[in-house]
Amino acid sequence: MSILKIIPTPNGLTAAHRVVKSELFGTTLRLQVHMYPSADKSEDAHLLWQEYPELPLSVLDMQEPTDSLERALVARAGGVFAGGTVVSAAAGDDLENSQARKWTEIKAECDALESGGFDLAGVGRFDSDAESRARIVGAAMAAKIARDAGQAYAIRWTLADNTTVELDADGAIDVGFALLAHTDGIHQRSRVLYAAIQGAETADAVAAIRWDAESVNT
Repeated sequence: MSILKIIPTPNGLTAAHRVVKSELFGTTLRLQVHMYPSADKSEDAHLLWQEYPELPLSVLDMQEPTDSLERALVARAGGVFAGGTVVSAAAGDDLENSQARKWTEIKAECDALESGGFDLAGVGRFDSDAESRARIVGAAMAAKIARDAGQAYAIRWTLADNTTVELDADGAIDVGFALLAHTDGIHQRSRVLYAAIQGAETADAVAAIRWDAESVNT
């Protein structure tokens, strides 16, 4: 079994997670969970991160020990793996599991692209991680308020290559619109791929779906 969920770690985004070890301390189980970039790369050569969550012994089902622990991690409110999807690690020919794994893979690609930066012609490349996106939205809103009020507005912005550029109100608003186009294009593509995944009739058809595949029309 594997837990599918997009989780950021210091070493990058992970999407597939497996309980590889559990130790008993009194009535508490301390787990070791390996975290991988995708279900297709759930081998130690691709290991990105590890977590050590704890669970009460009562969640353990001795008939299916690992499966029961992974299900408990997904059901644990507020935990790192809460809300994930538990699927069979094998079962490559199982359509439902294949769809779940593929959608997790696509979401990871979507998140990486959304945070990977964007270009604004004539200005340069902007960072687009979550903090940068929030700053851009805030600057664009402040710029519009200032422009509507007839007030001067200027901000010096550090670009992705660490150079700086001075933006006036129109410039800051343009960056906001460029960010919107960047994120919207990614999410439009992800919706098309989600529909393709859900509409696939075989595991092989699901496996053929890729972010950059020309066979899936936008």
